[in-house]
Amino acid sequence: MKRILKGLLFLLLIVCVLGISFTVMSEKLNPNNSHVNLSKNAKVNIVALGDSLTQGVGDPKKSGGYVSRIKEQLQKRGYKNVESYNYGIAGQRSDQINARIKQNKNGLTNKLRKANVIVLTVGGNDLLQSLQKNALIGSEYQFERNMDGAIKKYQNNLQTFLSHVRRINATAPIYVYGIYNPVYVYFPNVTNISQYVDKFNVITSNKVKQYRRMHFVDIHELTYGQFKTKEQRLKLENSNKSISINPFNLIELDGSQGEINNYISPTDHFHPNDKGYNFMTSQLLRAMEKNKDIK
Repeated sequence: MKRILKGLLFLLLIVCVLGISFTVMSEKLNPNNSHVNLSKNAKVNIVALGDSLTQGVGDPKKSGGYVSRIKEQLQKRGYKNVESYNYGIAGQRSDQINARIKQNKNGLTNKLRKANVIVLTVGGNDLLQSLQKNALIGSEYQFERNMDGAIKKYQNNLQTFLSHVRRINATAPIYVYGIYNPVYVYFPNVTNISQYVDKFNVITSNKVKQYRRMHFVDIHELTYGQFKTKEQRLKLENSNKSISINPFNLIELDGSQGEINNYISPTDHFHPNDKGYNFMTSQLLRAMEKNKDIK
């Protein structure tokens, strides 16, 4: 009887050890499984860093786009002490945003270090400036070759940027927004732009996966706005309406004409409007819930 009991205890011990080992191994293989819920009573410091999407260009409320909205949403959920800091500057590429961290502009580095939520917008200007630079190249081969170089440059700059942010703050969850094609509704048959938007989103998403507690936030649906179904998009593509302007200079459109995409600002036909920033906020909230960083 004693031998049987000893045998059972030994087996139980092995099971416990194997269970602990499996848990540790799972954490190493899936680092995003480890998380710390933000307490509703603790201070929540949100630092948002990036380009015009963080700055809030196009926001009719002039309140800073998704940054002020995510703060409001967390407060509505019972988070009592939420502070948000907006470090968005329109027109900046990934390397320029990273340079601001190195220079500790306006105390940026210090704020990143103390943050317990970090949100980034990056990639839009890297792509836009590359497309603008190469838009008039007549040779398709040369265009693609130049864009391949731009893609590699973005990959390197993005990795440097993300690594820098993670070194400064090793624990806070980091949420990185993707990009969208703001001119799709005007040029649904110009496929090159959407193809490169997709490529940049894949690059960003894949890079983000390489870091612990870093998550990609998809906002690609802003491309289509209210044209959500394949049938609606096909009708848009088959329409005979043509606009004789440069796809990269939609600001040439008269703002009084309104905006075809219900999620984009009629002021510049490029950045999100109130509905667009609300969508960005909802996508961020959904990602934070999915990764259990908020309750």
